[in-house]
Amino acid sequence: MMINGKRMNVKFLIVPLILFALLSQVAAQNYTADNQLSINTASLQEIKQLPVREQIAQKIYDRITYRGYLKSVYDLLKIEGIDQPVFEKIKPLVRIEPFAPLSTIQEKIEQIYFRLDRWSSGEGVNDAFIDLWVEKALDPMNVNTARYDQLVNLQNVSPVDAAAILSYRKEVHLIRDQRDFRRTPGLSNYAYRTARYFLDYKDTNLSGLHGSILTRMDNTPFMADEGAQTTEAGLSAVSGRYVSGYNMMPNMYSKIRLSYGKDIKAGISYTRNLNEPTHYFNDSAIKIPEAKFYIGIENQHFGDFVLRKLYAGNYKVTLGQGVIMENTDFFMPRKSGYGFRKRYTGLSGDNSRTREYTLRGVAAEAGFQNLSALGFVSYDSRDAIVNRYNYSNNTKAGFNQLIVLDQRFNYALDDSLRGPNGQNLSWLNSVNEMTYGGHLQYDFLPGTFFGLSFYESLYDRPIDPNPYEIAGRDYNGVENWDRRQVTTDSEIKQAYGGSVARAQSGLWGAAESYRRIYGFDFQSVIGNIVLQGEYGELQKNGSFFKMGDDPKAMVFSAYFQFPTLNILALYRNYDVGFDNPYQRSFSNNRRYKGTIYEDYYYLQSALYGQLYENNPQPQAEEGFYLDAFYQLNRKFTSRFQYDNWVRKADGAKHYRLVGTLDYRPVFPLGIQLRQKWQTREDQNSLTSNLYYKNLEFRGRMRTRLSNYDNLDLMYTSSKLLVHPRPRVFGDFVLDGEALTANYVHNFNKNLKFSGMVAYYKGFLWNFEDTQFAVMDSPRGAIRYWLSFYMRLDHHLSFRMKYTGEHQRSISNVSFDAWQSTLDENPDKRFGAQWLRKISNLYYVEFNYNF
Repeated sequence: MMINGKRMNVKFLIVPLILFALLSQVAAQNYTADNQLSINTASLQEIKQLPVREQIAQKIYDRITYRGYLKSVYDLLKIEGIDQPVFEKIKPLVRIEPFAPLSTIQEKIEQIYFRLDRWSSGEGVNDAFIDLWVEKALDPMNVNTARYDQLVNLQNVSPVDAAAILSYRKEVHLIRDQRDFRRTPGLSNYAYRTARYFLDYKDTNLSGLHGSILTRMDNTPFMADEGAQTTEAGLSAVSGRYVSGYNMMPNMYSKIRLSYGKDIKAGISYTRNLNEPTHYFNDSAIKIPEAKFYIGIENQHFGDFVLRKLYAGNYKVTLGQGVIMENTDFFMPRKSGYGFRKRYTGLSGDNSRTREYTLRGVAAEAGFQNLSALGFVSYDSRDAIVNRYNYSNNTKAGFNQLIVLDQRFNYALDDSLRGPNGQNLSWLNSVNEMTYGGHLQYDFLPGTFFGLSFYESLYDRPIDPNPYEIAGRDYNGVENWDRRQVTTDSEIKQAYGGSVARAQSGLWGAAESYRRIYGFDFQSVIGNIVLQGEYGELQKNGSFFKMGDDPKAMVFSAYFQFPTLNILALYRNYDVGFDNPYQRSFSNNRRYKGTIYEDYYYLQSALYGQLYENNPQPQAEEGFYLDAFYQLNRKFTSRFQYDNWVRKADGAKHYRLVGTLDYRPVFPLGIQLRQKWQTREDQNSLTSNLYYKNLEFRGRMRTRLSNYDNLDLMYTSSKLLVHPRPRVFGDFVLDGEALTANYVHNFNKNLKFSGMVAYYKGFLWNFEDTQFAVMDSPRGAIRYWLSFYMRLDHHLSFRMKYTGEHQRSISNVSFDAWQSTLDENPDKRFGAQWLRKISNLYYVEFNYNF
């Protein structure tokens, strides 16, 4: 044998190999009854030295690595390939040592890991709820000292449930354990099954630092009309057409939530949407990206006075039913405050993805016996469309409308009048707002109270919602606002602003205008009935102390809770002139639906269509809503929703009826049938040719398999009938149909796979693992996604998802390029006989709880 040009005797290689094999055999024979292998901490090589085949050694190692430590030597018999003879050979050679005990936090994570998975996948709009649930699940509150406001914010706990817990606690003086808690009279089964994860029965001293870290990235583009607006404006999230300073970056959302002990809270979060630039707090060499942060202290007792919460930085405030104050960027239809439409009430640190209606400053919540108060002061900037002209007596131009932007770039790319080559009127942070307000409440009984609310916003620009500053011109130079006026545009005409809003303030010298909202709310729990409501007014020309002489809004509801029956009846009435940017109360549609803002192609910039698409305010409407849930028996449950309302802007009547029936013949199998009927009347005295009718059917079969696996099959069918209107000649019908199959497989508690494949044509909405998807394909499409969820250890989890979509090709597509374009690109082809749209989307998430 030649090595480096020299001959080496082969025996010098063989001898070491023989010696190594002998030593290995000796090591393998070292495992005896007196020298046992600690199998829970052994390496793969050490396990291979047991008298078993290599495949079985690998299975033993995988079982310990991916499913946890063996608790008994007899757990080896549960491993595939180990029969009794093999077990008898290795039993005396191994030992099961006590493994390191888990910390309190680790034990809680192990108990509720499946809920942490579910909450992280559903996080988004209700970030305040998710933060509270994670915090209380890892550090439960003492049910014997918890307040009503703390209990009612827990998942699935209604005002009836919260009041029942406090009444029972007063009666027995001490709830000793979970069995005692289950006996609470009037406590619903849903509330018990969920609240038990957040409650303890004695005070615990959780010291040190704990919290959670979450970061997620995805490249999901904006959907429906928002995508069309973005493309038309020249900023495509798919094609890669960008202006200078923009980059191909994904949606990013990261947050850190920290607690020190039980009472000190802190958090920081960062959000950036698809392909938008990074914005910074400063312009120095070391730039700090714009982020939200807060620090707070809770539950400080000074005799009968309790400082419940004190926060500095970014915070969220929700008062009553959302008529007066709830600062979030997101609209949720039919937000009743119950079930899946629940809202977090009170004060909390803000780690959400809200970027426009943020509050930054100081806020506090305190209580003294039956009296409680919440106060806040905020100073922050707002994105807004600025008018192109100045008032003669003002140095600043007025702002037209506040706007929630999908992508926060400096200008609307297709608005040359306001762009850097025009009047240089950026919509980014263009208005500064100082907001202060509060809520005073007196509790008569647990769950029965009366409160007063107030807030005022001051702006450093005049409020002037002039529609001519947003509507564009047609090819003949005629204002679109003049040639396309419809009755629903009265919501734009009656937007708050003008001379009634102009004022200076002694609190802030830069103030040019203001907005003031005030009102009251109440609630009473009487047995298993909840009566509640809220009333608010926008002060304009009326008296501050006279109710009803200014634009107003109100919500009143009654909720009935029985063991097998729940009924919610709700009435709302919002004036067209009640233009409150912080209103988030119950509504079917968002503000400006049906107006010129919805038809973005009439506007000076297509991106101004976000005035409607992203508007979180409810539409001015009056209506009655009924929601009933009834469990017929153990096999049948049903839900019934009925809503009829009048759109105040044009008097159009709407109706919505949804019925759902769930049938479970045996536990592993569930069948759900859902039918929706929605319509708008044919005509009224103000508007004609508005009629439409929508029918939607969903049939779903869910099969629960072993090891928490499940298979879900769904069929949907929809039909939309529309009468003629200015852009549509003759009646037309839009049909939709879809077939979907979902599968979830749990390899073990640390690894889960899920996926879906669907064919759809027309409009389809669906929940897809971590995301809510809205899709539309007039010719048909195949959509599929694959998702992996992995727990890498007690603290860290990882989720990865891929989504693909292939739309059926559209034929007879023609594109003729300019000759100059052909000359500049001699090797490129600018023609096609068909067009196929293909999407490739990803989602990645890391979640660390400690």
